[in-house]
Amino acid sequence: MLYSLSIFFSGRTVVPKDNNELKNYLNSKEKLIINLDKTYDFTASEGYGTERGCFYKKCKKVQISEESLTRSGTCNGRLQTQVKYAKAGTSELWVSSYKTILTTNGKGAIKGKGLRLKNAQQVIVRDITISDINPQVIWGGDALVFDNVQNAWIHRVTTVRIGRQHLVSYQQTNVGITVSSCFFDGTNQYSATCDNTQYWVWLFWGTRDEITLINNRVYNTAARVPHAGGWAKAWNNIHLIGNFMDNNPHTGLEPHMGSNILAEGNLFSRYKRIINGRAHGGHLALVDNAQEANTCVKYFGQKCLVNKYEKSRAAKRFDESVLVAFKSLDRTAINGARKAVCI
Repeated sequence: MLYSLSIFFSGRTVVPKDNNELKNYLNSKEKLIINLDKTYDFTASEGYGTERGCFYKKCKKVQISEESLTRSGTCNGRLQTQVKYAKAGTSELWVSSYKTILTTNGKGAIKGKGLRLKNAQQVIVRDITISDINPQVIWGGDALVFDNVQNAWIHRVTTVRIGRQHLVSYQQTNVGITVSSCFFDGTNQYSATCDNTQYWVWLFWGTRDEITLINNRVYNTAARVPHAGGWAKAWNNIHLIGNFMDNNPHTGLEPHMGSNILAEGNLFSRYKRIINGRAHGGHLALVDNAQEANTCVKYFGQKCLVNKYEKSRAAKRFDESVLVAFKSLDRTAINGARKAVCI
């Protein structure tokens, strides 16, 4: 949660001269500030592969239909095809502990490959762009992965044209994670819904996730904002606060088994359905009126923030059990997030 930002800010500053040097710095044991001064393009660095997959949904313009690799039953019952993809996108750059990844000239970007924070603590990623990871292929790669992480801050990062998830936590413990003031741009001509919106956005299914999403803009999406929980050992506490949830013609929040989502102070604009009705077993506290906001006083000593809706229909879902779960977390952190909300 937000309180865990006792993040490491010092260390030797390095400017990677090429892809290989960047890869080595990210996974080194040294405490480093890694300054990206250009675009590090990994797209063709590992060659290309072709394997049997499918069209996830065949659009009227076949050339922009999103394809999928054959993983986890995704292609069951779907039209088969040969799928070409850049191999680099299907695995991430590993980031080890005590790293700050930033750009000071505004040009820092990683293209064609994402970042995996692996068995890591005290990591900052800020002000960079991660883009173009097999945008036409589901299972083509993720932008930012949390895999057994403690204390990470993702700030003012832009992700765009991503084949799979923009954010994902894997089946480990991922705590003290704050994602703030980022731009998650779901615009993608290869769309699973054939309308330039991204279905695969945020997937959280750690065995113990404590994640704060605050002051982000989430644009042109179709679902999974977030998808939380959904397997037997999942336990996710997700604080969704102060975000601009901008344009979703399909469906939004997905509280699956093992999830607790506290959604407050967000602006939902142009959302067809705030909650995915197919998501079952999870818990969601969507703060939509003064009475629900006042209920928070019993748990946090102060009111929650009421969500706002613009060209969207408010959803009714307030599971007080979410507040019970959040009560065992750091109250100072939760209340501090409210003070930091920008919208």
